[in-house]
Amino acid sequence: MNNTETTIFFIGMGLSGLNSCSLETLKVIREVDEVFLERYTNFLPDDIPSSLQQIKSKLTIVDRKDIEENDHIFLENIVGKKSAILISGDPFIATTHNSLRLAAIQRGFKCRIIHNTSIISAAISVSGLSSYRFGRTVTCPFSHNPSEFPYDVIKYNNQFRAHTLVLLDIDLITGEFLAINEAISILLKLEGKKKEKVFTNTSLVLGLAQIGNEKEFISAGVAEKIRKIDWENIGPPQAMIVCSDFLHFTEEEALQTLWGIDLSNRKRK
Repeated sequence: MNNTETTIFFIGMGLSGLNSCSLETLKVIREVDEVFLERYTNFLPDDIPSSLQQIKSKLTIVDRKDIEENDHIFLENIVGKKSAILISGDPFIATTHNSLRLAAIQRGFKCRIIHNTSIISAAISVSGLSSYRFGRTVTCPFSHNPSEFPYDVIKYNNQFRAHTLVLLDIDLITGEFLAINEAISILLKLEGKKKEKVFTNTSLVLGLAQIGNEKEFISAGVAEKIRKIDWENIGPPQAMIVCSDFLHFTEEEALQTLWGIDLSNRKRK
């Protein structure tokens, strides 16, 4: 069968599973031949598979091995069909899916993207900080896989008076996730080692948990305060924003109004 008849829809599910899917997404799910649910890049609500099956009975859950290691087999099995792959957040923010997209295009498949909200856009939006004043995003790995890279990225961003969005590591196989207080401890330990005053107990931090969900929880303040919260019990997914020492006056107003932070002693850009 001609590969040009094959279409893959890469669909972003946003931050709260089926509840954050667009009407276009629901229409596509009903119309395609087969739907695949990718569950290895982020935590999803447990009821997602059963909820989806009420719309489309033919639903297959795929893992990293299916999509990355055996992409040639995956693509061969959908030749001549219209298929949809459901992905947490926005489809290609996690670049792990881009390899499948490229392989599909190289085979002559048609690829369509339905975008949605990602943690990158949502975290910045909810914070009250200016999106123009964010630098490079970084992921903080578990303490058993230590890296100085998150510390170095915060340092780099600070040089340009830019805020840093720090994504926190997860392991969906074990259910383990890096909690915000653990991430703060990791950065403080690196500060103790490097002593460059990049991240200290007085660094201004926004802790973000389950953004976009009913149980969304946000707390802001100095690292020492945010570290004391039981983030482990609040649950994943989590991220945090390390603010620049220099805040625009509109950002000061937003942080004071939204999160009740006392910024009287902080520098202003």
